[in-house]
Amino acid sequence: MVDSEWGNWMRTTPPAERFKPGTARGYRATHRPEVWGALIGAGGASAFMLVNGAALGSPWTWIVIVGWFCAIAFFVWAVLIRPRSFEQLEPPSKQASTIYLVSVAAMIVLIVGGARLLALFDRSELTVAWVVCVVGAHFVPFARAFGRAMFRVMGWGMLVIGIVGLAGGLASPAVAAVAGVAAGLWMFAVMVADAVGRPLVTGRRPDSTVPRAPR
Repeated sequence: MVDSEWGNWMRTTPPAERFKPGTARGYRATHRPEVWGALIGAGGASAFMLVNGAALGSPWTWIVIVGWFCAIAFFVWAVLIRPRSFEQLEPPSKQASTIYLVSVAAMIVLIVGGARLLALFDRSELTVAWVVCVVGAHFVPFARAFGRAMFRVMGWGMLVIGIVGLAGGLASPAVAAVAGVAAGLWMFAVMVADAVGRPLVTGRRPDSTVPRAPR
């Protein structure tokens, strides 16, 4: 479709038709939240890996860069190129908008406040681990809001990584940077697992009545 045709299709096609179950390659389904949300997530995961990889210094910086290229390759294959099954998109829960806005607002406040507090105690090197904790925690409520278990898996995993980074960073600043890299890798891993349909990641709300797409 050319841009004008795509725009007309998005405006005139009912949501139930746009988000119906079926199989498609991700690059042909970029209107679906599962795809464009993953692309946004890939940006955040890349920032975690590359910024903190640079902080580790040579040769680790180059090792992280190679790992990032591998992660991107798997991500592009799984999310955009490989044919994948899409389910009928479920409507978010009634409280979804509130949960989303509160989570994002709390994340921003906690990141800024925590960074300033760490700087006050001359522990700014722990900021990245704190950011990992907060970003991970803000994902967890999304599982309930949007009926996607992958947010719970991603969020709790990042929270554990961040806590380890905070604890280890007290002994060595490099541990906090490693936690940042590990958080980026974890995000890529969860998004790839979601795209290929791993059960742990693709679970849905128990009260869902929307039929699954054929596998």
